[in-house]
Amino acid sequence: MVERASVDELTVDGRQALAVEGEAVRLVVVPGVGAKIISCLDRHTGHEYVWRNPDPAVRLVRPEYAGSFEQYDISGWDECFPGIGQCVYPAPPWQGIVVPDHGELWTLPWHVESQADGVRIWTHGVRFPYTFEKRIALTDDGFATFYRVHNAAPFPFKCFWSTHPLFAATPETRILLPDGVRVRIEISFSGRLGPLLSEHPWPRTVDRQGREVDLSVMGPVGQAEADKLYTTAVPEGWAALHDGASDQWLAFTFDPVQVPLVGFWGNRSGWPAGRPCFNLALEPCSGCPDRLDIAVPRGEYQTIPPEGDLTWQLDVHVGRGRDGLERIVGKGKW
Repeated sequence: MVERASVDELTVDGRQALAVEGEAVRLVVVPGVGAKIISCLDRHTGHEYVWRNPDPAVRLVRPEYAGSFEQYDISGWDECFPGIGQCVYPAPPWQGIVVPDHGELWTLPWHVESQADGVRIWTHGVRFPYTFEKRIALTDDGFATFYRVHNAAPFPFKCFWSTHPLFAATPETRILLPDGVRVRIEISFSGRLGPLLSEHPWPRTVDRQGREVDLSVMGPVGQAEADKLYTTAVPEGWAALHDGASDQWLAFTFDPVQVPLVGFWGNRSGWPAGRPCFNLALEPCSGCPDRLDIAVPRGEYQTIPPEGDLTWQLDVHVGRGRDGLERIVGKGKW
């Protein structure tokens, strides 16, 4: 059910921001820095889901276009498009143009328009001719995001999208995924899970040393591990995280035809170099792996038709207590 929202201007770390508040959540969006969401607060419990960088020197520094993601404010909730990993675009007529690290959107200023139930925000591609728009509408248990990308060119545009939230985590935070998925490696920083696209069962596997690993649970701080993985195509349209310490949960729901994959990142004090941190990303997405030049030959990408649109929806639900989460993902999922 859609809720009415209050939208108020404020200043955070010297940047203009918008507080979008309803019955269930309060979001803080910074339009001038990639429309980054820097707060998603459960208004019923006061729980903050989004991880913020503890280093004030990098918080909300406006990134240089096509900059290196890890050199700026890695925290918050961004969007990645038309890919994630830096690579050369693999198809004409843009063949040879570089897709920036983590895509274009996180470095760009966005336009914003307040609406009765939330906000509409949009921006335009720099190296590629598209308009990327999302409408955030508050609901009675979180918010819904309606996405639309318009391809202005008279040629099909091969691309993929990933939402990119970095969540606060504890050692007891667990990722929940539908039964029957397997997972593929994007990167395992220590090499423990093998090279790119190595496949593992979910949630339990063994590492290259033969040790058992539960990929779904964060585990102790200070492991010096960081792993990014992708699911195979999900049979059901949901993914969630649950924190055993606080009993707080966050769940995504979506149409698995529109959003067929889920990426996730468990950073157990393994990244970035020199200032490692402990956090978790859960990333419904439409392509795999991070680099578009690898995803396209594998057929794991999307195509926006010439002078056409691509639309999809991602719903976010928050709460405390397993009963509420089980109504979304089903019983016995952990």
